[in-house]
Amino acid sequence: MLIGDLKKSLILALLLMGFTSIVAQILLIRELLVTFSGNELSIGIILANWLILESLGSLISGRITDKVRGQTQIYAATQLIISAYLPVAIYLARIFKSFIGSAPGEGVGLFPIFYGSLLILAPLSLSDGTQFSFGCQLYSQITKREAPAIGRVYLYEAVGATAGGFAFTYLFLPHFHSIQIALGIAVMNLLSALFLLKSFRSGVHALSGINKRKSSGGITIAISLLLLLVAFYLSFSAGADRIHRDSLQRQWRGQILKAYENSIYGNVTVTQRENQLTFFDNGIPITSTPNPDIARIEELVHLPLLFHPQPKKVLLLGGGAGGVLREILKHPVERIDYAELDPLIIHVIRKFTSPLTDHELNSPRVNIEYIDGRLFVKRTARRYDLVIINLPQPSTLQLNRFYTKEFFLEVRKVLKEGGIVVISAPGSLSYISEELKLINACLFNTLNEVYPYIRPIPGEPNLFLASDLKDITMLKPSIIFQRFNERSLVTELLTNFHIKYKLDEKRRQWLLKSIVDGDNNIINKDFHPSGLWYNLTLWHALFSPGLKGVVRLIGRIKLWMLLLPLVLSALFFIAVKRRSQKSKKALLPLAIASTGFGGMVFDLVLILVFQSLYGYVFQMIGLLIASFMVGLILGGLGMIRHMERKKSSLPLFLRLELLLVLYGAVFPTVLILLHSYMDVPSVFQSAPAFLLLLNMVTGLLVGMEFPLANRIYLSSPPEAEHLSRVAGTLYASDLVGAWSGAMIASVILIPVLGVLKTCGLVIFLKLTSLILLATRK
Repeated sequence: MLIGDLKKSLILALLLMGFTSIVAQILLIRELLVTFSGNELSIGIILANWLILESLGSLISGRITDKVRGQTQIYAATQLIISAYLPVAIYLARIFKSFIGSAPGEGVGLFPIFYGSLLILAPLSLSDGTQFSFGCQLYSQITKREAPAIGRVYLYEAVGATAGGFAFTYLFLPHFHSIQIALGIAVMNLLSALFLLKSFRSGVHALSGINKRKSSGGITIAISLLLLLVAFYLSFSAGADRIHRDSLQRQWRGQILKAYENSIYGNVTVTQRENQLTFFDNGIPITSTPNPDIARIEELVHLPLLFHPQPKKVLLLGGGAGGVLREILKHPVERIDYAELDPLIIHVIRKFTSPLTDHELNSPRVNIEYIDGRLFVKRTARRYDLVIINLPQPSTLQLNRFYTKEFFLEVRKVLKEGGIVVISAPGSLSYISEELKLINACLFNTLNEVYPYIRPIPGEPNLFLASDLKDITMLKPSIIFQRFNERSLVTELLTNFHIKYKLDEKRRQWLLKSIVDGDNNIINKDFHPSGLWYNLTLWHALFSPGLKGVVRLIGRIKLWMLLLPLVLSALFFIAVKRRSQKSKKALLPLAIASTGFGGMVFDLVLILVFQSLYGYVFQMIGLLIASFMVGLILGGLGMIRHMERKKSSLPLFLRLELLLVLYGAVFPTVLILLHSYMDVPSVFQSAPAFLLLLNMVTGLLVGMEFPLANRIYLSSPPEAEHLSRVAGTLYASDLVGAWSGAMIASVILIPVLGVLKTCGLVIFLKLTSLILLATRK
């Protein structure tokens, strides 16, 4: 009975380990993203720091776990650290900019993002990694089995993480703010620590080797009770709300905070300075009222509409409220379809309404669709005279989908004959840097792949108008003046003189020459998102100019440059391992790291493909991640049961490595075929289920390797005596591989090399680990 209670309390703690880890990750990534006004690179750096610190905690603790006494108290102590520090970490994330003297809404460089997130995450990530090693040791002592114990702990963490992801998205986020969520996590961990300590205290005499001292965590229990009382008091009084408001006020210092709300898509904040309201989406300003950026808005709207002789129907993707809709409504349009992904943005704008936004959002000619813009374009049966893509630059894989050749082809299908699509690109009226040339060349060339005629309009930003009619390139300013007067447009800054200046032929030729000097071969595609990379190079140039040279070198990477070091490393290992036992032992961690890398790459690619085909549907992205975790759980569970019946391990591991190599070859081939036949209705309808199944298979293969690798590693002396060391080493290897996939693949490999070559690198990586293991004596 005592042993049963011990096991239940530990399993609960292990499930909570995965639950807490995923909730804390998502929570702090969202908070830091707002703080740093970041993009996908920021997310990559934050996630990388978490995984590296977690692997470090696992690796270090794995070396000492079997040498220390009071392992239960130490595990419970890590729960106490997480409970006490998580609310503090949120507070620090919000006020970090005040320490470095950066203003709210201002972008920061890579170095502050790196060291800031590293310091803030360290106590949590190190504790999380420590829990895994100590959890494996404790579980093996209860069950008296080693390799299956590590696999079971790995599974319990995966189950907890899956539950945590769903709970955060559908329960915590809609109903609680970050401080309340952190306190809720603290209460769960403190109760788990108390249950764990009580169970082990009662059963201390029932098991040998666990907590032989009679003082079974008395001090830890007392601290847990004290922290639990504090957490309960803050949760059920106004304390949590006061901490929440104080931290936000310090985060948005110098401004009056009017609203701070979260949705499944991000954070929306409203601040006030004097009579001006500014609306932020994930820390990035998106609009201001009652006085918006009228110069940019009038150029974005009126110039393209004046190029069309009779614009009746307009499609606007993103950024409509706060001036853009009002300016479109000044033209004789009959209908404006406005696609906005996050309903919270419109809800908050309506909440702080002004005459400007009230006129826009309540106009009978405006139809608001709360849907991903790309998905709307794919589904709509309407045809438009003008499509305005008023979205941020392609700074993430999600945004890059709106600037690819495939998307421009979809837009062309919804345009009427002579219809115009307009996009913007970063620009300068004085000097165009190399980074500006590259991003403009990328977008211009991609448009030119679909539309035969493009009219660039230089400015800050540049505008590119594309159409299937040559008139767009030949239209004289006098015709624009005439239409301007005929429509009786009332504007604040746009005049005949300003239009003449914007359409000056010399300035247009200057911009075209700069684009030609950039690169004529750059095409932005769904499976090769080069637009993301060139936008990141521009971001580096602005915020981390010292790294410009390094970034340019990375942009020139070819696949063979990455394969050559792998070949040389493999040859070196083959030569050295014949004389070195340590090099042989390193092969399994390397194989696990490469599997973690491959699994993360395949997962990212599937999410990218799904977004390209169906748009950003958050619930389906969540299901894709969940399907991977379900596969991971099933694979690990199946392998543990297989290991209980079969003794041979290495031959089976080699077969799994070969299976991963073959899967890596089949995976991109299937995706290309699927992408090619999406116009077939049956394929379009069944593809989501197929992608979920494919991602489950990826998780299945990844999950099968980890418990098997632990058995092989434990069966080789002298590791048979050091279960926690084995668990810590292989878990750290898995995390390092996942980090490489999350950081390097999403930010560098996929944008620079493309999906196919990135998958090719995974195939070669797994083939290398297979050959090295196969030649191991």
